[in-house]
Amino acid sequence: MTRQQLAACAGVSARTLNNWLRPYRRKLRAMGMPDGKQTLPPNIVEWITRRFCIDIGRHTD
Repeated sequence: MTRQQLAACAGVSARTLNNWLRPYRRKLRAMGMPDGKQTLPPNIVEWITRRFCIDIGRHTD
């Protein structure tokens, strides 16, 4: 899942999602979050969705 897709699931822009993640950047990088527009690893997506209560079930195929 990309940041853009994750932001769409949350109902916000990618910029807003990045602002939400800013305080957790060190932690997420230590967990393996890539820089740039690469696809996010499943463990990162899981952490973000749990932290911000994002339901991705209805947005995935």
